[in-house]
Amino acid sequence: MTRAPARRILHVDDDPALADIVSQALALDGHELRWAKTAAAGLAEALAWRPDLVILDLGLPDAGGLDVCAKLKGDRRTRAIPVLILTGDATTAAHLEAVSRSADHFLSKPLLDLQLFRDWVRALLRRAPAGRKTPGLVRVGTALELDAEALSVRVGHGTPVPLPAKLFALASEFAARPGEVLSREYLVDRVWNGAVRDREVDVALSRLRAALGPAFARALASVPGRGYRLDIAALPL
Repeated sequence: MTRAPARRILHVDDDPALADIVSQALALDGHELRWAKTAAAGLAEALAWRPDLVILDLGLPDAGGLDVCAKLKGDRRTRAIPVLILTGDATTAAHLEAVSRSADHFLSKPLLDLQLFRDWVRALLRRAPAGRKTPGLVRVGTALELDAEALSVRVGHGTPVPLPAKLFALASEFAARPGEVLSREYLVDRVWNGAVRDREVDVALSRLRAALGPAFARALASVPGRGYRLDIAALPL
């Protein structure tokens, strides 16, 4: 079987033993790796080097890994880079918080299954958001406007609301298919590359409703047993 082309991977973690394991595992696929020990160094390296994937610990010595993730996803220069959280905090709360900060996948330490780790790296590299062409401005009549450059959504004639990258991607799926019922499975695949559970989709949808206000919350209806539908006719014009 032909091996996929080598890609750039940045690993941000202060544990040299783990960095060595990650480096050896991914070197098998021919990838070029760089290692940063701190949040500040990781952010600087991501901006300067523009890797194809960032592997990120949550417990960094100078800042929280989730803050690093939020900064990467909030900067138009780096927001398309997939972020794989690799942490010793395997709690559900940590997983949900990582998803809320737009992380693309979440794995727990220790890395007992290196083949599974390599498979997830391949999947994230293969389905990286950078390969998707997104128009700068999308309008759905006069009811909804999505600005991909600013990551903002305007409902009716209201003020544009900036959103985290994953919530913007979620809103974009509904805007692209107004009136259609989108299942949780569809949203998991399209927005999170299959890397979250149904509960986390529900949490993200609740956050999207809260961010865009009561009119949008009423228009984004739950369809029992099927998924969710955005009723454009219910939005203010």
